[in-house]
Amino acid sequence: MTQVLQLFDLGFQARLQGLPLLPALMVLGLAVGVLTGLFGVGGAFLITPLLRVVFGIPYSLAIGSSLCYTIGAGSSGAARHMRLRNFEPRGVVILGLAGVFGALLGAKLNRYLNLSQGERGYTLTINGFFIVVLLATAWLIGRNPKQERTGRSVLQRLPLPPRIDLPRAGLTRVSLPGMLLIGLFVGVMNGLMGIGGGVLFMPMLILVVGLTPHQAVGTSLGVVLFSSTSGTISYALDGKVNLCIVMSLLVGSVVGIQFGARLCHRLHAARLRRWFAVVVLCVVAALLVHSAVKLAR
Repeated sequence: MTQVLQLFDLGFQARLQGLPLLPALMVLGLAVGVLTGLFGVGGAFLITPLLRVVFGIPYSLAIGSSLCYTIGAGSSGAARHMRLRNFEPRGVVILGLAGVFGALLGAKLNRYLNLSQGERGYTLTINGFFIVVLLATAWLIGRNPKQERTGRSVLQRLPLPPRIDLPRAGLTRVSLPGMLLIGLFVGVMNGLMGIGGGVLFMPMLILVVGLTPHQAVGTSLGVVLFSSTSGTISYALDGKVNLCIVMSLLVGSVVGIQFGARLCHRLHAARLRRWFAVVVLCVVAALLVHSAVKLAR
């Protein structure tokens, strides 16, 4: 059994060295782009663990490159939503500033785990974080909760002053510390694991802050760009961003997103959600096998 697990761990990595790695990364970008176009979620939370499990790229380099990829992949979408006014300006600033600090904190936490636990312990820890996040993602997508505001939001009811108004969202007396904590959480997740957090962040903006779904999309993209930029800078200063990886992923994802968006119109929403949950659970299974390899050594 141990030999089978080790073969799984070494299979792609032994063949995908040098130039053959670049087209393989384009294929990964293409696949994630199709999923992004199909399901309307960013693919960074899939790219980071797949770079580690399939291509053998160290997590620190995979995370830094994934953060840089998020900047490129999310910029056009953020600009489009800004033009359509699908965002809450004050919310973007508050959440974004907290996200910048959180991303720097998450990057420092990642560096600490890497130095203190050794390669094996560090990989197992990050694998564990991803398994939890991906299971939560599959659950959120699979159950498709009604994303609509009813009455006062959680942050409007939170007894934690001072309070602010979010005029474009029509929200008054929203807890400022609550907003900062949400932005900090998203930033830490971004800096620690290289994920944009859109799948987890969107329900929080709608159900906790009280934004409409359209406002949540633009606000989420704006905040993630803030935190991804600061996280990328932090990892780049440590030499943990590879532009060849980033550009290969972007080239593939640009094509994949267009194809996925067209395919999305032909498929039923409930079926889409189930398929997406299956894809995520397959990545979870790969992470579990990869963790078993590490434990068996």
